[in-house]
Amino acid sequence: MKIKVVTKDLPFPIRIYLPYGLVRFLTSPLLIKYYVKHIDSKTAKWLDGIDANMISELTKVFKEYRGTELVSVKDKDGTEVKITL
Repeated sequence: MKIKVVTKDLPFPIRIYLPYGLVRFLTSPLLIKYYVKHIDSKTAKWLDGIDANMISELTKVFKEYRGTELVSVKDKDGTEVKITL
């Protein structure tokens, strides 16, 4: 997954690359339990409701659609955000 942010303030765009393996690792059941123990209760309830198996399946499906642009937003001031699989 690629995230690209372009603003007039910066001479270069900000690019963030998230490998699917990293996304699956960060949403693994063990790490979610760790996160729930170390964050506030409101966020913990929301995070505890995430199904890690569903996230794993989603990342497998995302691999099939590489290059698909999920979000492409351009503001009046020239700020641009793109999220691509």
